[in-house]
Amino acid sequence: MSSSRKRLAVAAAAAIAIATQLAITHTAQAATAHPAAKAGSAAAPAAAAADYTAAQVLAGVQKNSTSSTQVNSKPHINTMTRSMNVNVYQPAPGVYSYTSSMAIDDDGSDPDPDPDHQGETTFQDSNGAQLAAHHVPFFVLGDDCWDKKTPCPHFFYKEHGMSGRQFALMFYKGKVIGSIFGDTQTGNSQTTSDNDSRELGEASVKAASLLGIPSSGTTGGVDNGVTVVMFSGPSWVVNGSNANLSNNAQALVQKALNTLGAAMDGGGTTPPPPTGTLFEAETGSMSSGGTFDSNHTGFTGSGFANPANAAGSYLDIPVTADSAGTKTLTFRYSDGTSSARPATISVNGTSHGTLNFPVTSDWNTWSTATISVPLTAGANTIRVTGTVADGPANIDSVTVS
Repeated sequence: MSSSRKRLAVAAAAAIAIATQLAITHTAQAATAHPAAKAGSAAAPAAAAADYTAAQVLAGVQKNSTSSTQVNSKPHINTMTRSMNVNVYQPAPGVYSYTSSMAIDDDGSDPDPDPDHQGETTFQDSNGAQLAAHHVPFFVLGDDCWDKKTPCPHFFYKEHGMSGRQFALMFYKGKVIGSIFGDTQTGNSQTTSDNDSRELGEASVKAASLLGIPSSGTTGGVDNGVTVVMFSGPSWVVNGSNANLSNNAQALVQKALNTLGAAMDGGGTTPPPPTGTLFEAETGSMSSGGTFDSNHTGFTGSGFANPANAAGSYLDIPVTADSAGTKTLTFRYSDGTSSARPATISVNGTSHGTLNFPVTSDWNTWSTATISVPLTAGANTIRVTGTVADGPANIDSVTVS
């Protein structure tokens, strides 16, 4: 946020970027297909569990953000003190803790509205309308790497599978709401600018209203203790219009609390295996140059797929579905390079969009990426096609649920 704006800032807030499913420790032996929870038997429904509370989840977030897990090499700007002392931590695979101050920008009554937060962000609703601060609870995270480096020495959300309308939990004084991802005034395709993109900035007037932070007119209403937790991946993008985006986000709150709580439970690094049926990548086939390898640790089955390092190289995995309909594909993968490896996901020859596979700490570390696609009853072929010069990530398995 600009230092010239008249608003206070909130100290010690944190923003977290969370992969929907994190690294899975799964020790089943090789099989063509087996339930993720237990090898060689029919998939059993998960036992009912009590819902996680906001306090439990927030405590887990704080516990798992430590100095030993810092991932950025250069800090960001603190929006309150203007000091460059904001760091990013990785408390668990696919989870990023972003510490900063945070201003709640609820000066929407100002006749000269702040264009950043009153309807002119570069992110839009599903119908192409700009996010509206009075209707949509969203928060701001700088989207540029002004050092023009890859990977960015600062935390760069594009390198971690984050896009417009990404779902988030926003905590304040024991209360939690569903929020979505906004951005600074810089265009989403840019890589550098002179604006305040190095900061975790403000949240919208709608977010302040839902959290109970009172408006203070043109100076903005601000209070302490805001924490933002963002879930990455296409299955956590909130769809709809400005009129219903807030309701759609609130409907995801308990699911998000349970997902995050389970992921952090018992130390915070390994969530329960996904329910559904797991299909090993080595049962499939690849384009020329790809190999099935076992030279890294942590894979399930007899090995993993290592597609060719070329744009357009692909991996085909045969899967089956008990019934037709929309299913969730959870890919277990590794990418020990410094750049993400996005790939298009096709089912039976039809593309269903691009899925990002963010980097992992090394080739022995496994994470997950999820996407929802339609499957037919019976046999299906899932194709993962690399869109960058390095080709797809190493793929260990895919779980259908």
